[in-house]
Amino acid sequence: MKKLLSLTVCLLFVLSQMMAQLSVPSFFSDHMVLQREKPINIWGTASAGERISVTLGNAQKSTRTDKNGKWSVSLPPMQAGGPYTLNMKSPKQTLSFTDILIGEVWICSGQSNMEFRLRSANHATEEVAAANYPQIRSFNVIQEMGHTPKTDLKGKWEVCSPASASDFSAVGYFFARELYQKLNIPIGFINSSWGGTDIETWMSMEVIEHFPKYEKSLARMRSSEFEEYIKHSDKVKKEFEQAIINEPGEKEKWYLENTSTENWKEHIVPSLWSNEELSGIDGVVWFTYQFSIPVNCLGQDAELSLGTIDDDDITWVNGHEVGRTVGYDLKRLYKIPAEVLKEQNTITIKISDYRGGGGLYGPKDEVYLKVNNRIFPLCDNWKYKVAVSSAQYDYVEYGPNAFPSLLLKKSVNNRQRHPYEPCYLYESGIRPLEQYPIRGVIWYQGENNAARANEYIDLFPALITDWRSRWNNEFPFYWVQLANFMSPAKQPSESHWANLRDTQSKTLALPHTGQAVIIDIGEENDIHPRNKQDVGKRLALHALHNDYGYNSIVCTGPIFQSVKRIGDALEVTFNACDEQLVARNKYGYLSGFAIAGADGKYQWAQAKIENNKVIVWNKEIQQPVSVRYAWGDNPDDANLYNAAGLPASPFEGHISQ
Repeated sequence: MKKLLSLTVCLLFVLSQMMAQLSVPSFFSDHMVLQREKPINIWGTASAGERISVTLGNAQKSTRTDKNGKWSVSLPPMQAGGPYTLNMKSPKQTLSFTDILIGEVWICSGQSNMEFRLRSANHATEEVAAANYPQIRSFNVIQEMGHTPKTDLKGKWEVCSPASASDFSAVGYFFARELYQKLNIPIGFINSSWGGTDIETWMSMEVIEHFPKYEKSLARMRSSEFEEYIKHSDKVKKEFEQAIINEPGEKEKWYLENTSTENWKEHIVPSLWSNEELSGIDGVVWFTYQFSIPVNCLGQDAELSLGTIDDDDITWVNGHEVGRTVGYDLKRLYKIPAEVLKEQNTITIKISDYRGGGGLYGPKDEVYLKVNNRIFPLCDNWKYKVAVSSAQYDYVEYGPNAFPSLLLKKSVNNRQRHPYEPCYLYESGIRPLEQYPIRGVIWYQGENNAARANEYIDLFPALITDWRSRWNNEFPFYWVQLANFMSPAKQPSESHWANLRDTQSKTLALPHTGQAVIIDIGEENDIHPRNKQDVGKRLALHALHNDYGYNSIVCTGPIFQSVKRIGDALEVTFNACDEQLVARNKYGYLSGFAIAGADGKYQWAQAKIENNKVIVWNKEIQQPVSVRYAWGDNPDDANLYNAAGLPASPFEGHISQ
C-alpha cells in the first residue's frame, strides 16, 4: 500500500510538471522598467523540457526548461527608451506584457521612513496633484514574511500619476523625480520596505549565520518547533481579530457622555502607548477627555485636530461621531457642527492598533480644538480603558523580527518575546530580485537598531557586501542617516541615536557608498519627519554626482576628518571641504559643539569658522582632548553647513596622541 501511495505521489508530481503553465515572477508585468546597459535577465517556469522563446523589441532568445521546469534567458543590453512589448512563448501558451521601458532601476528598502507614503509627506495634496510623470514607475512589494527562500514576491508596477502616486514611497518618489528631471530617461524604483524592522531581518541566512549571537534563532527557525509556533499564532490571531470586531466599547456605547470612567486609567496625550499595561500590545483602546470652553464660543462651527493616530480611530464629541480615519500616518482633522459643543465637553476616541506602537503620537501643537481662530490645547492626561488586548489572547503579531516565545504553553508572561529573528524579509522581499539587474539601492533604516550601535557597525557593512555579492555587482548603496528626534538635551550627554549615526558614518569606508544627512529636518515628537522632499533630493545628489556624471553637483556636507590641539582650543578639519563652511546663524556663530578634557566629561563649547576649519574652545577646559558635534538624540541647534546648503554630519573626534 505504501509503495502504491508513493508511486501515485510521484506520478502526480510528474504530471504536474508536464502540465505546468508558463509563468514568470510578478515583477515581469505591464509598465515595468528594466535596467539599461546591462544584460536583461528573464526567467520563469513551464513544463519540463519545453522550448521557451522570449522577445523584447528586436532582441530574441530561446531556451529549454530543465527537468524541474525552470528556464532563464539573458537578452543583450539596451539603451534607455521604449515602450516595448515583452513576449514569452511556450508550445502551449503565450505571455505578453506591454508598455515596457528601459531606464534606471533602484531598490528602495528599510523600515517605516522608507515605507512612508507620499500621501503623508509635507504638502502632500500639492505633491500628489503634480505627480504626472509617466516615465517614472513604482513597484510596491506587498509585505510578506518567509523564513525559507522565495522565488517570487507580490506587487505590481504603477505608472506615476496623480491617481497612483499617493501610495508611492515618498522617499523613493522624490529620489526618482530628482533623477528623472536631470536625466530625462525612465526611472523605476522597487519599494521593498517594512516599518519597525531590524537590519537583521534584511540579511540573508547565509550571512547572518556567521554572527554567533543568532545561532539559536536560526536553529529555531529551521526546526519543527517553529512550524508549530506558526500554527498556534495563526489560530490565536483569528480569535484576536474576531474579538476586535466584537469589542465591547461600541456595543456598550462608551462614547456616550454618561459613561462612567471612574475605573479608567490615565495616559499622557500625545504619546505612543508606553506604560506597563499598553506597551507591546495591539488591540482596541478607548480614550476620553473632558474640557470646557467659554460661553462666547458656543453656537459656532469648530475644528478638532488630533495629530496622527496609530493605527485607526473613530472619534466622538459629546456622543456625536465627528470623524473616523484608517491609517497610522494620516493627520486627524475633524469638523464639529455648531450644535454639538457645550460649555462642558467630552471627547471620546476608539483607537484600533494592529501592529507596533499605538496611540496619538504627533506633535503637541497638533492636538487642539479651534473655535473662531481661538485655540484650546488638549494636551493633558487623558483617561483610557482597554477593550481588547493581544495579551489577552497570548498573541503578538507574527511580525518580521519580534515574536512571542516559542514555548507558548509554558510561558508565564503572555507578552514574552523571544530574541529578534533575522532573515525574514530578505528571504521574501529581496532574494526574488537577485537576478533582476539594478543600478543601485537607497536605504532608510536604523531607528530599530539605535540601541545596538555596537552590533550595527558589523551588521550594516555585512548587509551591503552581501547584497552586492548576490547581484555580482558593486552597485552604489546610499542611505539616510538618522534624523534628529526626541527632546533636545540641555547638557552634553550620551545618546543611542548619536552612536548609531556615528556607526552609519563609519560605513562610508565601503566603496561606492553615500549618506544623506538629515540632522536638520527631523521632528521632536514624530519619528517620521514629513519633509521627505529633502531626503529624496539629498540621496539623489549622491547618485547624480557619483553615477551620472554630474561632477559639479555637491553631494555631501562637511565630514569630520581630523582634530588637533592649538593651545587650549581644538582645530577641526573636514573632508569634502571644497565648499566653504557656513554657520547658519545671522551672527555667524556656530552651535552644537562640545569638548572634553582628559576626564572625558563633555561641556558645551564656543566655536567659529576660521580658514575653512572650525576652532572650538571652552575657557574652563585646558588641554582638551576630544570634540563632539551634534551629538544627541535631537541636536536641534546644530548649524554647520557648506555653501551648497548641506549640513555637516554629527561626529566625535579625538586628538592624536
